[in-house]
Amino acid sequence: MIDKDVLKLLVKWRYVPELSHPVMLAGFFGWSNAGSVSSDTIEYLYASLRPRRFATMSDEVFANYTLDRPNARIEDGVIKEMDVLNTDFSCKSNPNAMNDVILFLGREPNYSWQAYCELLIGVMQRLKIKRLYTLGGVQDTISHTSEPIMSLVATTPALVEEISAIDREAVIPATYSGPVSIHSYLLRACADAGLQAAGLWGHAPAYLQKNPRVVAKMVGVLAGLTGFDISLGALNQKALEVDRKINDAVARDPNLRKLVEAVEREEEGDAPCAADDDKVIRLEDFLRRDAHKNHDTD
Repeated sequence: MIDKDVLKLLVKWRYVPELSHPVMLAGFFGWSNAGSVSSDTIEYLYASLRPRRFATMSDEVFANYTLDRPNARIEDGVIKEMDVLNTDFSCKSNPNAMNDVILFLGREPNYSWQAYCELLIGVMQRLKIKRLYTLGGVQDTISHTSEPIMSLVATTPALVEEISAIDREAVIPATYSGPVSIHSYLLRACADAGLQAAGLWGHAPAYLQKNPRVVAKMVGVLAGLTGFDISLGALNQKALEVDRKINDAVARDPNLRKLVEAVEREEEGDAPCAADDDKVIRLEDFLRRDAHKNHDTD
């Protein structure tokens, strides 16, 4: 266990913002970022809200550098720059919204989950943040044409009801037993600390590395929960572009067509879908190969 005095040194404050009824929106790279739903949602919010960075957390004591290596820039044999693993806290105030927001996009820690949660909760308590939303992505046997859905996990039944009421067709209370991510661990730690917390998990097709349609649904639900007016135009346009690329790819590649058809049959309850890793086709990889082939034959 990391000493509490050491934990305090891991967060460097530029300033302490004055916020009105703040909530925290947290995403994580790693196991809980299927379809890049978690990271893409937070990054879209960063681009839309343009929050200000007010603190930085060092991830070094929680990271395994053999799995998540720092980057360097070397010129003429000399190391010019060395990046360390840090995560920023940023905030956005909005007098017209129900809540000011804190944005956080980190990495799922490799070590010391309890200490990691204590650190985040310490930041929340200093800023008087009463509620946390974690945003995740989970692979599901669904097709890219399906209406986006999200699983919901929360610290109290009342919070489950409040959040699912935003969109009952899309936000579904979860029932699950098995291994968990930092999301569930953090939600439980918040409950023990007397804080409200909920996790929203966007369901992503297993054959897509990115899914702007799911991200758009996630952002729309968050806008309803926080009161921020966030345009979904760019995400909806991206979703249409992805649909077009998928349709083109399916028309040209019989393996991808078989995969998508199998997924659609399982959605309808007609047949099981193969789940072997070697039968999962990444659309981005296919498009990259196809573009290279077209270039070679010009």
